[in-house]
Amino acid sequence: MGALSITGIKPGSTSLKLTAGKITKTVPITVLSRNLLSYGPAEGNGLTATVNTDGSLHVTGTATGQWRGLSWTFPCPVQGTVKLSGTSIAGLSFNIKCLDAKGQQLGDQMNLGNSVMAIPAGTVSLFLNVISTEATPTAKVGDLRIQLESGTTAHDWMRPDNTSLRGGGYELANLYPRVTGLPKTLGTDPGVMVTEPSPGTYRFKGSTTQKVDSWDSLTCSVHVDAGTYTLDASDWPYDSSSWLIGIQSTLTPDDGSGQTIVFGPRGYGPRPLKAGTLRLNIFVNTTGEVDKTFTPRLYKID
Repeated sequence: MGALSITGIKPGSTSLKLTAGKITKTVPITVLSRNLLSYGPAEGNGLTATVNTDGSLHVTGTATGQWRGLSWTFPCPVQGTVKLSGTSIAGLSFNIKCLDAKGQQLGDQMNLGNSVMAIPAGTVSLFLNVISTEATPTAKVGDLRIQLESGTTAHDWMRPDNTSLRGGGYELANLYPRVTGLPKTLGTDPGVMVTEPSPGTYRFKGSTTQKVDSWDSLTCSVHVDAGTYTLDASDWPYDSSSWLIGIQSTLTPDDGSGQTIVFGPRGYGPRPLKAGTLRLNIFVNTTGEVDKTFTPRLYKID
């Protein structure tokens, strides 16, 4: 008995009539898109996405900040190895994370620099996001054609089966831990008072006749997974190269390879880090009157 092979040319539904002797059977056939993504209209953080007639995403607007954008979460439709490809818009990037049943990320994220990956065991859903990479976001008008498909080879872009999944706003989580033990006075005559007017935001107010010379009084630690990280702030008290108020940090890797300085003025990243304990110190070395506010942010961007 011979075998019958059917190759779908484009997504859609049809049927096949098979006849053997006096028996006729009609078999329904559904051709699914090779593009495994699901997405649709979304709005948030200053960006708006709509769906073009060909199924691509049309993105407009100005992101309200770096590492902010849009996202969609949908059930993972496949196991095995997958390939991510697509066209982007200058100043925006896209990536996909694999999530478990609790919404926690499994494995590395997929992006154009890490475009082939085996779906980790335990993956329940996929998380697609489009995010601003510009320190000062600019207005965007453009189209995205993003494709995730089985295998290791990128093929011509194809419209996903689901382009009506509503998305929303998204921004990278701030991993910078809270500084404890506040309020605290640094320096003397009379000194600079450090308070926390809102969670994660610190105010430095007061005066000294000499340099405050505080390098390890505002210390906290966090364990980080291996990946690419950046330290950022929308309100550096002076600027990101200043040694008056800023951050220094050291990493103690889990592999025992030795402590290293990883972030500091003129060097806040992005940079790759090994898995380990990151110790973060907000330093203050001002002289005279000071009244500054500072919200430090630690982002895992890859």
